[in-house]
Amino acid sequence: MNSIEMIRHGPLTLRVTDRFTVLLCESGTSVILVNGMRLTLHSREALLLAQGQSVMVEKIEESSQMRLLEFDPDELFHPELVKRYVTPYLTSEKSIHMLKQERVNQSIIQTIERAVQHLSADGPLALMDATLQCTVIWRYWIQQEGEVMKNESKRQSLRLMLAYIESHLEDKPTLARIATAGNVSRSECCRLFTTFGNTSPLAYVQVKRMDRAATLLMDSIESVADIANRLSYSSVSHFVQTFKAHHSITPLAYRKQYQRERAE
Repeated sequence: MNSIEMIRHGPLTLRVTDRFTVLLCESGTSVILVNGMRLTLHSREALLLAQGQSVMVEKIEESSQMRLLEFDPDELFHPELVKRYVTPYLTSEKSIHMLKQERVNQSIIQTIERAVQHLSADGPLALMDATLQCTVIWRYWIQQEGEVMKNESKRQSLRLMLAYIESHLEDKPTLARIATAGNVSRSECCRLFTTFGNTSPLAYVQVKRMDRAATLLMDSIESVADIANRLSYSSVSHFVQTFKAHHSITPLAYRKQYQRERAE
């Protein structure tokens, strides 16, 4: 029903939300791109996002911690209540609501914090308690004014292109194929990635390939050479250089560091 993700250091990759999403800055400061708009979140501030919004954590301080909480509001209520309190608001134009450090927002921020705490707990009633908090968050959302949804068709194209990249990382996606997946021209493809992610399509592919490489180093026993070949790098040395430029550490050192941390 609900999912939660800790974002500690480094950016959240570009995504288009497919569920109701809450971004909570627990400490520090983070810069977030939402639908191409740059927003800054400080400690104990949050963003509420409707389904279908593009979002990327562009910058997060070393000492910062963020939580990403997602849920489907129609799973929180009885079907009769869904008809009255969910469905009408899923089709509204409201897309963004920001919770700043103001007295009026403290109650709902505390509710978000409780939802996060319950989802992180292992108790027998943790999920029920988290669900109750999420219903309060949704109740707050439907009562608020928000930014008007814009460029919905463009974000749908972006969603298709991001999905294509995710499923073809090992094929080394080209600009032409990415654009085709989004039913746009190559120039429009570049504009969309620049607008919503402050990056280029091929630079984004590089970041995702490096993220995939890190996952393979942690979760598999494949050699560095095999991982480089799987991700369609022309040579192992090129893969190692690219990985080090992205992660500030060589692939082997990254794997050893992960294994050491896991053993501790």
